Amino acid sequence: MSTQRRDTTKKGDKARKRILETASAMMAERGPDGVSMREISMRLKVTKPVIYYYFKNKEELIRAAFLEGTRHFHEIHARIKEPGLTLEQRLDVIFSGYLDLIKRYPDLPKCALKIMASPSSGVLATMAMELKKQNQKTIEETLGTEAEKEGFSKAGIAALLHLVSAVIRNFMIEARESGMRGLDKALPRRLAKAVSAGARALALTLLLLPSGPGSASALDLTVDEAVATALKNNAAVVTAEEARLIYKEKIREYWGTVFPQLSAGGQYTRNISAPSFFLAGNKIKVGLKHAYSGSLDLDQVLWSGGKVRTGIRMANMYAADSEEQLKTARSGVAKAVKQMYYSVLLSSAFASIQMESLSLARQHLATIEAQYRQGVASDLSVLRQTVEVSNTEPALTQAQNLYESGLIEFKNLLGLDPETDMNLTGELACSPARDENLEKLYKAALLNRPEYRDARIRRDLYRETIKLERAGHFPYLGAFASRQFQGQTDSGFPKGPQRAWSTTAGLRLSLPIFSGGSTSSKVRQARLQAEIADTELRELERKIKISVKKAWLGLKEASIRLESQTTSVETARKVLAATEVRFKNGLASQLELNDASLALNRSRTLFTQARHDACSADAELRWTLGE
Repeated sequence: MSTQRRDTTKKGDKARKRILETASAMMAERGPDGVSMREISMRLKVTKPVIYYYFKNKEELIRAAFLEGTRHFHEIHARIKEPGLTLEQRLDVIFSGYLDLIKRYPDLPKCALKIMASPSSGVLATMAMELKKQNQKTIEETLGTEAEKEGFSKAGIAALLHLVSAVIRNFMIEARESGMRGLDKALPRRLAKAVSAGARALALTLLLLPSGPGSASALDLTVDEAVATALKNNAAVVTAEEARLIYKEKIREYWGTVFPQLSAGGQYTRNISAPSFFLAGNKIKVGLKHAYSGSLDLDQVLWSGGKVRTGIRMANMYAADSEEQLKTARSGVAKAVKQMYYSVLLSSAFASIQMESLSLARQHLATIEAQYRQGVASDLSVLRQTVEVSNTEPALTQAQNLYESGLIEFKNLLGLDPETDMNLTGELACSPARDENLEKLYKAALLNRPEYRDARIRRDLYRETIKLERAGHFPYLGAFASRQFQGQTDSGFPKGPQRAWSTTAGLRLSLPIFSGGSTSSKVRQARLQAEIADTELRELERKIKISVKKAWLGLKEASIRLESQTTSVETARKVLAATEVRFKNGLASQLELNDASLALNRSRTLFTQARHDACSADAELRWTLGE
């Protein structure tokens, strides 16, 4: 009894394997959507119930065909991770494993590619992509670690991985075009040895090559890294930074007036004709041929009506003002970079949507052409779908062009060369709308916005200017001291009685009496400027509140729209999948099929636009709050 059960099981396994192999071969040629269970049964020369005995529906059959190959990948991963293997031995395991997989399932690689390109097999496409990523990651990590142990540089590891990918692709191309004749069993070992040695030689060549703009690797940027790059290179930020340094020097300049001023001077005079003067009608000559004089003078301000103290205070305020101007420039650049970053991501996403729409249109064209060959569809249906494909292609080209143009503008904003190779690694995934009370947001904005603090400093500066100009009405009191030298001689330098020293010290008082009203006019001008600054400050406060509320409402609206669109894409996909099934069974028209495709395109577009708007509005709100 048990022998009979084993025989039955063995026969069942063979039948199941035969079904999987036949289905994989057919799907490799036409894709999962182009093959029906009826066609598979006809190819196998069995009835459909026989297939349904092993697989309850077509999706389960496709999934089983796909999973059959994934088990082999897991076996390869386990073998290359075994300890004690050299790099060459691990390469041999990889190449042998792939060669064995292609021999056992010659149609599996092509079938997997068809599954990934099929829009109606979303779950399987995701599985295929995940398997591809997992396989690539495992190979890169395992080979990278082993190559590093054997002294490979980063360039050598990169060269090694490129060579491995090239060998695997060559296996698949050779098997598809020439069959397995050119892929003998000894080939993996020979290739493992050649790749190992070739990677080392290629790495050495890369090290010896001169570096240039074209040899640099792509610049991967998150949104925060993009902001940091712009803050280093943007001209507005650099100018604000330099202005800040100027005002710091202004502080030192004003402090210089507080300290004593020391100066020295000297003079030499040659008396070609000796000077004379008259005394009681008699002419008396004075002075000798050579006259020398010199002095060392010290001046110290004691009181100037508060002008010095006010000047120092204003210098500090100018320095604080320049700090706020720098923060304003940095904040504006950061907001612009974030919003441009999200715009480029939006353009990239739109290009992907149009690419999927074009792929869908082509898939549907292939389905209709298959129906036409079977006599189910008319040539008019084929022509209509051909037109649909043609109408979709320009939209993809336009979306790709918008992405490239946006990327150039973004590089310009970052201060980078337009030929810089760049990848934006961020996503359109931002925080939802805030629930804070608007009054709290207003207070936070007025506390943190650098331009508001800058306006307050400028108003206070004009108030200080009033004090500075008013000091012109007050006396000036200063102290001075001087050490002087004089000497005359007819030859040489004065000595002994021919020279004299003197020292003086005292106070100097200056009292302004009348200046034609200029000082009073300057005071009035300063008061008017302070009043204007007060008005501008109130107006800025009003504008900040308006900008905060608009940004808050914008983020709230975008978040609500994003929430409402989140499920629409999945719903549209399900509707399209159902419509495709009905269309293949003759229960839906071509118009319904294209309408379902258009609905999916629109849902994805609206969802992506909502994600972008939420990110852009979030950046706007953060800027209005001074974050």
